[in-house]
Parts: sequence; C-alpha cells; structure tokens
Amino acid sequence: MEEKNEFASNYTLLKKCKKYYTILFYYFIASSVMLLIYSFTNLVCIGVDAGLVMKAGAEPLAPSYFALLLDALIFAPMVAYLGIRITLKQHDLSAILIIMFLCLNLCLFLYKRNISFFDRVPLAWWTFVLYCINGIIAALIGFRTNTKYHWLEKQLGFPLFNERVEEQKVKIDKFQCEYNRLKRTSTDKMEELPVIHKKDDNQ
Repeated sequence: MEEKNEFASNYTLLKKCKKYYTILFYYFIASSVMLLIYSFTNLVCIGVDAGLVMKAGAEPLAPSYFALLLDALIFAPMVAYLGIRITLKQHDLSAILIIMFLCLNLCLFLYKRNISFFDRVPLAWWTFVLYCINGIIAALIGFRTNTKYHWLEKQLGFPLFNERVEEQKVKIDKFQCEYNRLKRTSTDKMEELPVIHKKDDNQ
C-alpha cells in the first residue's frame, strides 16, 4: 500500500514537472521572439520621425536603437536555445548559462543607465531589464524543476509509476533469470543410450 501511494505521489510530481516544462518552453520562445520584434520595430520606426529629430537639433536615436537590436540579436536566440534545452533535455548547465548571461547583460544595462544611455528611450530600458529579470527567474525555475526530475528518474517505476507495470516487469525479470539459469545448466550433448547386444540363438 505504501509503495502504491509512493507511485501516485511521484506520478503527480512528474506531471507537475512536465507542466512547468511546457510553460517554460513557450515562455523562452515567445519572450525572445517578442524582444527581437520590439527591437527591430524600434529601429525601423526611427526613419519615420528622423526628419523631425534633425530639425529639432536633437541627437539621432538610431545608434541607441541599433545597439539594442544588436543586444537582442545576441541574447534572445541564445536564451531561446538554452531554454529549449532546459525543457526538452533537462540540461542543468543551460539553466546556469542563462542566469550567467542575463546577469551579465543586466549589469551592462545598469552601466548604460548610469551614463545616460537610456534617458531618451526609457521604455526600452524597462523592456530589456524585465526581459533579463524574467529570464533569470524562468531559468531558476527550470533548474529547480530539473532537480526534481532527476530525482524522479532514480525512483522505482519511472516514468510511468504504474504498479501493474512494475509487477509485470518483475515477473518478466524472474522468468528471464530462470531461463538464463536453465540455459547455463543445460547441455546440447545427449547421453548415449546403452546398446543391448542380442545373443545368437546358435550359442
């Protein structure tokens, strides 16, 4: 009875892990694609009001938005790829790399903020910072989920956690062991039968 309850508990935990993996899978892809679209759209839209900016004597925003697009082109695909490896391959190193790269990018953005890089594009600041923070949180959740998943892999009954299936496996294993034992002890040579010599009637 205790083993049955353990199977049920482990199966529930496995379903929970798979649910987290599904959510994280779509989050990593969707957030990275949205960041790329946002960065590209900003750079394209600069051309619409470029004349007004030049007439006002202000500095053009194109260099700033180009730098943001370059940042997105580097980090968004990388985070999406590593995120997919977390959710499909349960790869712990991918989660650690996402945390390291996004923390590095976040530090870079904080430095840029101090040198007034985002004074004229505050919305971009919040967009990229939130992307980094949410990505770090998602990677931490993925790492924690991987820890539980790796623990479940070592438990009896993984991945079905079905009592009947395990009982069937035990029966098959016993049959295989018995078969192997009989195969080792058996021989292909047949014992020679004693030959009965028939006596001659004349003797």
